[in-house]
Amino acid sequence: MTDWTESALGRRLSRRIFLGATAGTAAAGLLAACGGSTTEKTATTASGGATSPAGAATQPAGGATAPAAATSAPGSSPTTGGGTPTKGGSILIGTLGEANVINPVAASQSEDDFRCSLIYEQLVRLDPATYEPSPSLAASWEIKDLTLTFKLHDNIMFSDGSKLTADDVVFTIQSMLDKKNASPRQSRYKAIEGADAFVAGSATEVSGLKVVDPTTLEMTLAEPDASILFSLYYIRPLPKALLAGKDLSKASTEAFFQKPVGAGPFKFVSWTVGADFVGERNEHYYQEGKPYLDKFTHRVITDSQALVNSLLSGDIDGSVYPSPSGAEKLKANADLAVMVPPFGSPDGWIFNFKNEYLAKKEVRQAIAYALDMEQFSKDSLYGLGAPGTGPVAPGNFVYDSTLTPHPYDMDKAKQLLDQAGPAPSGIKFTVNQGNVLREDFLTYTQAQLSKLGWEIDPVVIEYATAVDQVIARTFDVAESGMVGAGITIDPGDLASYFQTGGSSNSSGYSNPALDKLFDEARTTLDIAKQKTLYAQIQQILVEDMPATFSWYRPFLHVVKNKFTGYVDSNLSNGLFAELENIYIQKS
Repeated sequence: MTDWTESALGRRLSRRIFLGATAGTAAAGLLAACGGSTTEKTATTASGGATSPAGAATQPAGGATAPAAATSAPGSSPTTGGGTPTKGGSILIGTLGEANVINPVAASQSEDDFRCSLIYEQLVRLDPATYEPSPSLAASWEIKDLTLTFKLHDNIMFSDGSKLTADDVVFTIQSMLDKKNASPRQSRYKAIEGADAFVAGSATEVSGLKVVDPTTLEMTLAEPDASILFSLYYIRPLPKALLAGKDLSKASTEAFFQKPVGAGPFKFVSWTVGADFVGERNEHYYQEGKPYLDKFTHRVITDSQALVNSLLSGDIDGSVYPSPSGAEKLKANADLAVMVPPFGSPDGWIFNFKNEYLAKKEVRQAIAYALDMEQFSKDSLYGLGAPGTGPVAPGNFVYDSTLTPHPYDMDKAKQLLDQAGPAPSGIKFTVNQGNVLREDFLTYTQAQLSKLGWEIDPVVIEYATAVDQVIARTFDVAESGMVGAGITIDPGDLASYFQTGGSSNSSGYSNPALDKLFDEARTTLDIAKQKTLYAQIQQILVEDMPATFSWYRPFLHVVKNKFTGYVDSNLSNGLFAELENIYIQKS
């Protein structure tokens, strides 16, 4: 499989600054800073909507740093369509699970993120094709030593017509760090100077965040952070004037989140939980002429086969979650475009260490030995999936290719369970309802453990409820793909999942030796060293097994042929990641 992250990285290394494409590379832009040089990421005007190839600039003679170019209309060139985009029309996207919130501070899963990206807007976006951090609300940025200076577009307004300024950006970052809000992404921003004091309550502001003027923000880091630009993808500014002093936690009952105001391409219309989330064009959107569509509907259909049927009948316009069992029928439909993206991070089981039995490594390893993932892949993944090997997607530049799928060995599994002692009754294994592949995985696991004399309690519940249980740590064993226990793009995310005290560490797993490696990897800007460190990290996680990395989930990305302007992607929500660029072709 093509290593898309490293190939993209190679295009930037020649400039000594690589502001994207790979996880560990995002803030490796600070590599240049180690020598005191300056690098700028800027947006330039491109006619006709085409995008200059990422990394097209090369290092000039004398070792000076060349600027990295992007377009004033963020994102990659579309892979489909042509001619002049047309305005009007709507799209109905089917999804498998419900969102928990439309609050960027409390967002924790893909459905939250997708809706937030439509109603709000990222400070920095990830290019859907190259994964390079690219201009969004930030029109440009400059990195010098440990200080990043962001210049916002000067025409940004919230959907109510009020101006969005650097003060709103600082407010949102501090809200993510504020422990009262319990943001699951708090740890992403703790490298900012003064963040620790702010989190501890000994400072009322983050000293490393400075508003220079209404469109200029300075961010100073306490130490290099190889993931900082990727982390800014989750900064979707909220209006300080409306929310200062308010509760921005997941439990918030603020009226704002019943009808939110954001700077995204669409503005909120309605949300019927368990059914439709609707938005319409934001006439104040800073990208002139966009979005092209008048309206979108994001509809929850909690069964992947029902999504297939809805696509075939034309009841919905697209989805990135139809069951792979419907691949041939979908491909045979002349009205549909069907895409199969590369593997992302693997699915498996994540364990809650609050349960003393599950905290025993022998138990977790026994479960892995009891699962014949080669057979499961043949029986349940329709020839499109494969056994997993570890927590990193195969295409990522830090992926350890020496890892192999966990061997199937029932005798070894029995031996390990004998060492651990008899399993207590009532241990729940939870998956989200309607995801046929995960339901099959649960059924298969139940059958295999039953052969060892362990009768588990299988639980199939609604997606948002399952995610809530994992976040609250009220689960026993849960399907890891619901909340993440592996990475596709940014290897720095592994620390939030598995470092002691990580803001997304739902298992409660702790390993001081691993913590040290995570700290070193985060502040190491040398790519070869990052690979070595992350190889060690992967080996430890596979051995300790706070989660199993069992199988690569096959996805189908499907949309009606009348839509164009999209770029299919491994980012959340695939080809719909930049919905503002999608339009209906003239017939």
